[in-house]
Amino acid sequence: MVRIRISPENWGRVWRELVASGPVSRVSAEREYILSQDQVRLLRTRKLPFEVIPTSNGRPSTDERHA
Repeated sequence: MVRIRISPENWGRVWRELVASGPVSRVSAEREYILSQDQVRLLRTRKLPFEVIPTSNGRPSTDERHA
């Protein structure tokens, strides 16, 4: 699972894709969500902007930031 943040400017576009792709869990009032690897791949394929949030140990949950 990957934790991401969606900026307010891009939220509507990204959110529609995520909801269509399957379950999404919001984990913060700051538009942070837990996604599957498949959902992250979908966002990358569609070139939709998002930011990967580091895990509690300080390491990114995936390899890069997407903006």
